[in-house]
Amino acid sequence: MYFYGKLEIDPSQMTLIKKVNPTGVFTKLLDALTFGKLSDKQEHETFTALSILQQLSLGMRTLNIYNVIRVAIDEYDFYFDHSGVEDDLNQAMFELKSKIDPLESEIFKTIYMVLEHESSDFKYVIEIGVERKHRVGEYPIKIIVNGVISEFKLRQGESRTELIKRMKPIFMNQKTYDEFIKNHQIKFVNFLNEIDKSIRKVIRVDDIQIDSSMEIIRPKRRILDPEELRSDYFNQPFFFGYYGLNKHAFYALIWPELLYESGLYINNFDLVDEIGNIICTVGQNGFKANEFETFNLDSEFEPPTKGDLSFFENNEYIDKLRFAGVIKQ
Repeated sequence: MYFYGKLEIDPSQMTLIKKVNPTGVFTKLLDALTFGKLSDKQEHETFTALSILQQLSLGMRTLNIYNVIRVAIDEYDFYFDHSGVEDDLNQAMFELKSKIDPLESEIFKTIYMVLEHESSDFKYVIEIGVERKHRVGEYPIKIIVNGVISEFKLRQGESRTELIKRMKPIFMNQKTYDEFIKNHQIKFVNFLNEIDKSIRKVIRVDDIQIDSSMEIIRPKRRILDPEELRSDYFNQPFFFGYYGLNKHAFYALIWPELLYESGLYINNFDLVDEIGNIICTVGQNGFKANEFETFNLDSEFEPPTKGDLSFFENNEYIDKLRFAGVIKQ
């Protein structure tokens, strides 16, 4: 179990609306005959890569967030922390400013700045993405936040069995589990709201939309060591494989087996595979964790069939979902 949050930001900046001409000879001909009605439109933000990153980094500083993992523009890493350097936000911005070409700063396609932050409750990974060109109505700045529970970071020399022993009191009864989830959910949402406030202090915005959810991972097998955690570079930052995060995240791969053992009632969460693809969303009406083989790591995955469920195709269990009939062939 971990938490996912997303902030979509519409800055009050000058925006140019440009037509995107269709490709293909036939489509171009049709477009010409219909006087350009087939052309899509895009919004082109006028801020430079350097200016927007400076503003966003200033916003992070107001929250005492100084640890940068990565700064990339158009898939080129201007800064990447491979060794866990502390308080390197200033260093990362200095390197970017000294390396980036002025023209490159103006005509970039995408920017990624990834930061990490730790509180008494959470280890956060914060991925800020900026799209200079985007569809009309879409917001150019998206911030993805993953939060894992600080309390359950694997300690130096601690075994998997010892970590499970520390985790088990949470699963003692329904009340204890529900209160733990609720308290951490409130704190996570409060952190998202703090990011909202910090961004508004440094960037004039027309709107910020915030969304959050709890995620429960269903790995394909029992994960015995943090080094076995898989990485996916095109998913949530939790799964990117950043330096040192595996010890913080290890407990989340143990969570499903403790759920199954406890038989607790669970609801209002996203079920994801071990690289972060959504298998299904579970609404207010949930199910008991041992009611199906969903969380039984000694058995083949079985999708739940009871509760408020919405299933998705882009995940590692798509064949199981189709076989069960919850997704059509």
